[in-house]
Formats: sequence, structure tokens, C-alpha cells
Amino acid sequence: MQLIFDKDYELTYSHIDWRGTARPSAYFDFMQDAATVHARSCHLDRDDIGALWVLSRMHAEFTRPLAPYDTLRVTTWCAGIKGPSWLRAFEFSIDGQPAGRAMSSWVILDAETHRIRRPTTVPQAAEYACEARETLPMPGKLDVSGLSLHHTHPILYSDLDVNGHLNNVRIAALVSDALDLDEHDFVRSLQINYTAETPAGLTLSLYAERTDDTFRVRGEADGQTRFEAAGTFGRL
Repeated sequence: MQLIFDKDYELTYSHIDWRGTARPSAYFDFMQDAATVHARSCHLDRDDIGALWVLSRMHAEFTRPLAPYDTLRVTTWCAGIKGPSWLRAFEFSIDGQPAGRAMSSWVILDAETHRIRRPTTVPQAAEYACEARETLPMPGKLDVSGLSLHHTHPILYSDLDVNGHLNNVRIAALVSDALDLDEHDFVRSLQINYTAETPAGLTLSLYAERTDDTFRVRGEADGQTRFEAAGTFGRL
């Protein structure tokens, strides 16, 4: 079993915003793909284990902007198993130089009932973790109370993933939409806690607050919080 997995991603203009740098969601796109390919190579994808992988928390830190045609290497591994959560770490580099890192928490859901399955039900889990390598801490809780309504967003076809709900990469994009990024804003860190599934047909209300250095965002639908986000800014 390959415990540490690397994959290279070329930045194209589909990843680039109006300022000429990669959107924060591009990192989330690459991380989702690298995690999926790694799990599949270890025979731990949805077909192998009869369960759905769902991201519950992600905290990412970025050290530099990404430009068109940069090649970003994503290195990822399972950083441990805590109760029902599978921890997955990521490192980013360009030409061997660090470009950021991230830590995420995932759970698996029964494909029929969508109830959480514990890792102990997966025989391969004991061989999957690579806990000796240094990582960021497990993402914690966020305080996203007291925010003002920024905009609403109906959940449509292009928002949905293979599990039939709002995809985590799209959530990263919606968080960015709520930040009113100017030409000098660089999202230096971003944490998203995915608190409830959001199916098609709902309309999200996005509440946001930002300062020069920080931001907080909350997504709600039908009176329930669907995701929470917070992070910090640098300058381009």
C-alpha cells in the first residue's frame, strides 16, 4: 500500500481569477482529486468499501499565489484515525519549493443510509495511516455567529457532486464570492467546516464579515447551518 502519494497539477486559466492568480477553490479541487486517486490506489474508494467519502473539515495554508501554467505538486497521506474521522494531510510545492499545506478530516457514510461508518469496519484502515510525518493540527470548531447577510445562492446542477449534494470545492468558491476580494487580497489561510449536506433545490444564504486581515462566512439553508468558514488575508 502506497502510504504517501504525489500528483502534479498544471494551473490553467480555468483556475485563474480576474487578478491573474489561482482561486482558493483550485487548491480544494486538487486536494479532492489527489485524495480520491490515492484512496482508489489503496482499494479504499467508494466501490471497494461500499461507502461514501465525505469531507467534514479542511484547514489550508498558502504561502504564495499560483499563476497560470505553474505546476503544483500535491503530496498527501492519511495522518491518523481519530474515532470516526480519517485525517488526511497535504503539502504543496512548486519546483521543490514549499507552497502551502493543509489538514482535513473525512468520514465515510453508508451508501444506503448515509449514516457514519466507523473506520474499524474497513479492514484496510489499520495499514493506511502514516502518523509519523509532521502535520498541521486537526481543524477545530469555528465561531461564525453575528454575521450579516451577503448574498443568496440557489443550489443547481453545476453545484452538485457524485453524492448528489453541494460539492466541497463549490463551497470554497462560494466562500470566496462572499469576501469581495480586491486586487491586492491574497487568501493566506482558509478553514471550512462542512456541517450538513446541501441537496439541489435549496437556496443558501451566505453571511459574511471581513476585516483587513481576517474573514468569517456561514452558509445556511432552511434554517440550518450547512458550512462555516474562516481565514486570513495577505497582500498580493
